[in-house]
Order: sequence, then C-alpha cells, then structure tokens
Amino acid sequence: MTRQEAEKLIAKYTEGNVTPEEKQLVEYHFNKHLTNSDILLNNSLLKKDNKEIWRSLAVHIAGTKPRPYRLWIRMAGVAAVIAIVLGVWFFSSDTGILKQIRNNVVVQDIPPGKNTATLMLDNGKTINLSGAQTGLVIDDSSLRYNDGSVLKVGRDSVQTLKAATPAGGTYQITLQDGTRVWLNAASYISAPSTFSGLKNREVEIVGEAYFEVAHNAKKPFRVKTRGQVIEVLGTKFNINAYEDELATRTTLLEGAVKVSTSGMAAPKTEVRLKPGQQTTLQNNLLTASDADMEEAFAWKNGYFMLNNESLESIMRKLSRWYDIEVEYRGKIPKRQFGGEISRNTNLLEVLKVLELAKVHFTVEGKKIIVTP
Repeated sequence: MTRQEAEKLIAKYTEGNVTPEEKQLVEYHFNKHLTNSDILLNNSLLKKDNKEIWRSLAVHIAGTKPRPYRLWIRMAGVAAVIAIVLGVWFFSSDTGILKQIRNNVVVQDIPPGKNTATLMLDNGKTINLSGAQTGLVIDDSSLRYNDGSVLKVGRDSVQTLKAATPAGGTYQITLQDGTRVWLNAASYISAPSTFSGLKNREVEIVGEAYFEVAHNAKKPFRVKTRGQVIEVLGTKFNINAYEDELATRTTLLEGAVKVSTSGMAAPKTEVRLKPGQQTTLQNNLLTASDADMEEAFAWKNGYFMLNNESLESIMRKLSRWYDIEVEYRGKIPKRQFGGEISRNTNLLEVLKVLELAKVHFTVEGKKIIVTP
C-alpha cells in the first residue's frame, strides 16, 4: 500500500465510508500495538480527536518487526493515543521539523549512539577504544577487547581503570574479577585494574551502569555514586546516577544488595533490596519501592521505555544518547508520554512523533530548539 492509498483509506475511515474489510484493516494495524486496552481506535475516537490529531494524517501500513517502535501521547482532557510502528509514518504539523523539510531547508539527521569510549591511563594518556568492538576485558596480564585482540598498553600504566563513554556512546567493561559493567551514554567508571590483595572490590560511577557482579563471598563488591554506596556479593542491578537528574535510582534484578547513604547532612540510612525493588535517593532521602523492571533495564536492552514521562525528561535522555543540545523557547505545554522507542532509531523520526503533542522542534546542527 502506498502512502497516497493509505491517506485515502484513512479519509474514508474517518468519513465512515469504508468497507468492513477496510475498517478491519485500519483498526487491526493500530489496535494491536496499543497497550492500554481501554482505549481503542474507533470511529467515535477519530471524530472526537480529528481536529487534534488526525488532521493531515498520512499512514503507510507495512510489515512490523520484533520490538515494535511505538509511542502514545496523553493530552490534557483528551484520551489521545497514537501508535507508531516501524513502517508507519505520521505527518501532522505545519511547523517544526516537517515545515523545515517541506521548505527545502536542509535538516541533518542525527544517528543514534554507538559503541565508543575512552580509557584514561595513570600516566596521563587517553586511549580511544575501538568502535568496532563492544567491550574491554581487564585481566591480570593484559587489556584486550572482547574478541581477544590485545591493546598494546603497558600494564604498569593502568593501575586504576578509568573508562568513560561520551554523549552518544555506550561500552561494556569486564573487570579483573569477571564482573561485567555496561556503561550507558555520558557515564564514567573508576576501578582498580586488579582486586588482588585488596580487602574489598570497590568501584565508582557517574551516569548510568548495569552490573553483573562476579560472586565472591570473601570480598564484597561496592559501588559508590553521588551520595550513596551499594554493597553486594554477587548480583545483577542497574544504577541511574546522572548528575542532571533529580534522583539516583538503584534497581535490583537478581540477588541482594544493601544501599546506604553517604556524605550527607541527614543521618545515614540503609535499605536492603530484594529482586524487583528499587531505591530512590532524592533530597537526602533514601526510599525503597517496587520497580518498573522493564523501564529500569530498557536502555541496556536497546530501547527507551517511557512511563507517563515528561517531555523534559525525554529530552534529557535524547540529549545523552544522540549527543545533542536542547534549548527551550516559550511556554512548553505539559505532556506525558508512554511507550517504547528503539535506541537504533534516528533522531528525526523520534522528534516527528513527539511533534504530535503540540510541541515543535527546529534542528540547527546539533542543537534542538523546542517551541510550543
């Protein structure tokens, strides 16, 4: 089905002139991707929200792939749900990115992040780790990539491992004890190059990291972040400790951890987590609750999971993953978003969908300007 054919089909649907087979086709391709069973695409919803959403809508229905790319937008006073899957495009705005494109303004698309990181040596040198590799392995005698190729670096210059991903980067680090660490974009880890002879295994991170800690009952593993310490023996967990976020969150997937506050004016607090739980450290207060596990580990699994999330929060994630600068101009409407976005999606496709929520984006190189 071509885009023009799809446009005609949508127009017929909104006018109520479709055949039963055509009606079933349209509703099938939308409704199967909605996660809120109370809100389905139907004639009454289309007529109610026609001016808000469906005006100038063009849809090309095509085959889907695993992990559908979908997003829904909840607007004030309108139960508006918009689903988008790979192979489906929406065009709805006379301002923002689409206006730039129609006016033949060159808009440089921005690709998603990739495997890239730097390793800082004790002698002051910095090594750019290979983007063709996905991870670095530290052992007692060498530094090597996960395919076995060895970095030609003097082992005496790596007494402390300091690795960092830039905005738009991700990398996996395997520590000397076998612990594996996945670094999200704009993140940093500092750790001893070997834990031999040390009483504890202790590392420090800034940003976000997922850990699979090698078990060693005689030598606890500790992770230090801003304001807290996580202590484990062997477990799988995620820490979100970006400095531009209001809270630090530790989410436990497997095993057990103890999270405690440190370096704060408030009295020290300790919380023991069970799998499926999460601590939140905000305003010097450490609390525990059940976690949205899919949301917490989404980045490591290759997608953004949005759960009633504000535009500002989404743009912080996008700025780190796409290495962009975000500027707000004017009073931006309050919107909450839910759904999934593949981290392999180019930025313009993401912004086109967000523009359906009455916000607009102008692209100026690596700067994204957000306007009402």
